[in-house]
Amino acid sequence: MRLTLLLPLCGMLTMVSAAKQPNIIFIMADDLGWNDVGFHNPKLKTPNMNWLAKEGIELTNHYAQPVCSPSRSALMTGKYPSNNGLSQFVIFPLSKSCLPLEHKILPQYLKELGYATKYVGKWHLGECHESCLPTNRGIDEFRGILFGQADYFQWVYTEEHGVVERYVNDSVSLENIGTHLTLLEKSDVKEMIVAHKGKDSPLFMMVSTTAPHTPLQTTEEMYNTHDFLNGSEPESIKRRKYLGLVSAVDDIIGETIQSLKDADLYNNSVIIFTSDNGGTSLPYRFPGLLEAAGNNYPLRSGKGSMLEGGVKVPTLYFDTRLPQKYAGTKRDFLMHISDWLPTMMHLAGNDSFDVSIDGVSQYGNLRGSYSELKKYCARRELLLSLTNYSALSTETLCGASDAAFRFEDWKLLYGTESGVVSHSVPTEWVKPAESPELPDITGDSCFRLDEKGNQVLRCLFNLKEDPYEQTNLYDSHPQIVEQMVEMINKMKAKRVQNIFKRSVDINVASTMYDGHLVHRSNYCDPVIDFPLQPVHPYCISEFSHDATEGIDCCNSCSNSFICSM
Repeated sequence: MRLTLLLPLCGMLTMVSAAKQPNIIFIMADDLGWNDVGFHNPKLKTPNMNWLAKEGIELTNHYAQPVCSPSRSALMTGKYPSNNGLSQFVIFPLSKSCLPLEHKILPQYLKELGYATKYVGKWHLGECHESCLPTNRGIDEFRGILFGQADYFQWVYTEEHGVVERYVNDSVSLENIGTHLTLLEKSDVKEMIVAHKGKDSPLFMMVSTTAPHTPLQTTEEMYNTHDFLNGSEPESIKRRKYLGLVSAVDDIIGETIQSLKDADLYNNSVIIFTSDNGGTSLPYRFPGLLEAAGNNYPLRSGKGSMLEGGVKVPTLYFDTRLPQKYAGTKRDFLMHISDWLPTMMHLAGNDSFDVSIDGVSQYGNLRGSYSELKKYCARRELLLSLTNYSALSTETLCGASDAAFRFEDWKLLYGTESGVVSHSVPTEWVKPAESPELPDITGDSCFRLDEKGNQVLRCLFNLKEDPYEQTNLYDSHPQIVEQMVEMINKMKAKRVQNIFKRSVDINVASTMYDGHLVHRSNYCDPVIDFPLQPVHPYCISEFSHDATEGIDCCNSCSNSFICSM
């Protein structure tokens, strides 16, 4: 059996014209799982998410990256992380890493189209140099945290990295320290939107919530939102805390909608809601991920994995200008998080895009009538992951390590012994603590030993027939595997060197201010530490569909990006 490469019959879509550019509000939750929303899990109390699902369109085939910084980089650049420099895990706190400055990013594009640009919440795209900060990358106004997570009350990453990371524009802010971060985000959203009332320019606002990422810290009110979880078991307590953070995200969504109405902006607004990756459904050995309480049931695995639970995320699109007949509908067209950049530009009135981006505009699929026959019209394939790292190593590996690729209904997972999936992320299906009555799901393993005795990942799924990834078809469809491996190898030609670095000494990247250890910029050099450049040719190896040939072409790359041979 071979893949058909004939183009589907994609007719013209009915378009809805708009007299002026819409306000665009992009809300991204942090580590929110497929089963952590009320419109998938009716036991959960998320009235505002449910309202968006009822009044908007659910995108049931929307994919992000397995972890945070890569997803955010894809959103901001319109490029796969393997092509933008952030394919390797996440940006560590206080590290000499930053989304390469050569990239023009989403708010910069929208500013050129006349938008005011505002940002609330988590950044996580680099902070070691002032040029990496949001206000120097197209954001007019920023209020949020710079790192990947924070103590919700003290605003520090961890005790080890006890640096206050809350920023207002380009400066550290200690105002209201001790207030739960999600409450600050809620008030920041209100203030920024209301302040835009009466302005001539359209508004773009990114609301990147810190929740429900760990640590599991809530206010009493948040903790009591799901008080039916009243068991004394650790899993029940953790789940209740986690859902308290989910309720905080829901409150922020509600505040966003109400503030748009208060500012007379609502009737010409688009609200997009999604997550940066799947929920952490089982603990694994990385900082901040031992308190696993997210849930992706019935999808397999979770954050950090290339399986559906790690990359398929709940996503809603709400446009006040669309006819009511589209309210509460679902659309299954294939979409990647990188598609939002050209899609939002298209919404803003520009349908001419940089040819170097990987994202495609989904404007037609969102703005007009839709049928399943058009499922693969805009996009037939997507690269879910192409990494070249070992998350457990102190050095950056050159060789390709993990790949996940989807072509229409087929999905291939192809990993080596050094991949994060192979050694660290659990691959089971997990039931939520609130629903022990749900049926157990089991399936085939994706792991095997190669000819060298190394554990590798080899899975092929037909997601139309097997949406929960239970049946591994890798050995029974060698021609499909071969074709998909060939597609992946072609995509590797655009790869750039990743910019991953370990954290520096805390004394290098911080200073004392008003009795607190606070973040300090300019402890890195953009030219030296994170240039955008191709992977060294000696580091490029091709996948083989039945082995790991060429993976060991070289063991590591130095920080100067010269491959050790």
